[in-house]
Amino acid sequence: MHKLIEAACRRTAGIAAGVILIGGVAGGVLLTPGTAFAGTAVNTTTAITGTTQASTPGGTTLTVSVSVTPASGTTAPTGSVKVTAGAGSCFVTLAEQGSSATGAGSCPISNLSGGYYTLTATYEGSAGFTGSSTTGSVKIAQPSQAPYFVAANPPLSATVGQVYAYTFHAKGFPAPTYALGGGAPGWLHINSYSGAVWGTVPWWVNKFSYAVTASNSSGSATAGPYTVWVRHGSVAISTSLSCPAKVHTGQKSSCTLYVTNDGSSPAPGVTAQIALPSPLRAKYCGFTWNWNVGCSISDNTAYMNLGTIYPGQTQQLTVVFVAKSGFSLWGLHPGHRFTVKVVGSAASHGFWWIPGPRVSFSVAYITIIPWGHWW
Repeated sequence: MHKLIEAACRRTAGIAAGVILIGGVAGGVLLTPGTAFAGTAVNTTTAITGTTQASTPGGTTLTVSVSVTPASGTTAPTGSVKVTAGAGSCFVTLAEQGSSATGAGSCPISNLSGGYYTLTATYEGSAGFTGSSTTGSVKIAQPSQAPYFVAANPPLSATVGQVYAYTFHAKGFPAPTYALGGGAPGWLHINSYSGAVWGTVPWWVNKFSYAVTASNSSGSATAGPYTVWVRHGSVAISTSLSCPAKVHTGQKSSCTLYVTNDGSSPAPGVTAQIALPSPLRAKYCGFTWNWNVGCSISDNTAYMNLGTIYPGQTQQLTVVFVAKSGFSLWGLHPGHRFTVKVVGSAASHGFWWIPGPRVSFSVAYITIIPWGHWW
């Protein structure tokens, strides 16, 4: 009897095992061969749906809107989307878009400068949804910005006769232009595009003031006013007179006076003269290529206004003369020859506060020899 019952049990177990392997019901769910218990992830599509731009002091803030849509089903994807633009990035937390199955949201990327950017939106996926990504491009407009100075520290001292110069620089968009103000003197100039200021300081100036304004369509900024004190160096007038050592009676020759400013400041209003003794008769004066222009002769003395002589500069005055002849001349000076003295001088008539010697004298000696006699 026990053996019959055991055999029957073995047959029942075998039939049950065969039903489960071939197909049947497990936990109330009808199974078919190859069906898994876990669900399959749904594919998604990520899209950039829009951008907006806003100017800020640090640059442009770009707000990017994205969406993630499932390929099927009625459940919206969850999780986050990373958005990148250049070196900037932000994260969008997805939320269901209305009653649809789409997850959407937006995030801002700050402090972007002007130019073209590649946008990338990457959804990393979540439970039941695969990841996906997309790319796009956007042009960031350069934000308008009022000017502000980044270089505005000019020198506050200058020297008479030398160039005063400094370049101001202001940032802003559009690029600013520059103008002088603040009582700037007429001899001071500015490049309206580069901000370079320059001018040669006149010898009569003790101090001057100016300001610089940078302007664009968004506003303006002013640097200054600045007060610049002017240093006056010294005037040192020196002269050198060049004449021939000997001349014959009736012979034409010349003397030249060289006038130099050896000081560090310009010498204004310089006049020069060459005084000839009576045995030498002055004929004309000036420069060898421009006789009697700007020069005059009075009482056998040649005069000329040389104007302003700058440090290290030399001007000159030349006078042409003829050695006299005749009985009266030789009657006063017995013998065959005699020597006379020529005097040259120069003076600067500038302002009293510029120190230094303003008058200089030079002499030269000429021996007059009767015509027909040897030197």
